Amino acid sequence: MKVNIKLLKEEINNKSLSISELSKISNVDKSTISRLLSEERKCSISTAQALVNALDIPSEKAGQIFFGK
Repeated sequence: MKVNIKLLKEEINNKSLSISELSKISNVDKSTISRLLSEERKCSISTAQALVNALDIPSEKAGQIFFGK
């Protein structure tokens, strides 16, 4: 799925998390997150759900990040 990288990075920055910290709390491999943020990889539903849960993103905002145009 296509991800709005700008909005996702804003959420990560708002929580003051590093990629390593996000990886630990989301159980998503650090390299997966790095490749996702650099647009080298598409996002799976399971990865999106793990990141939404870890970042405590409200459903409307999650829709904008992971399903927006």
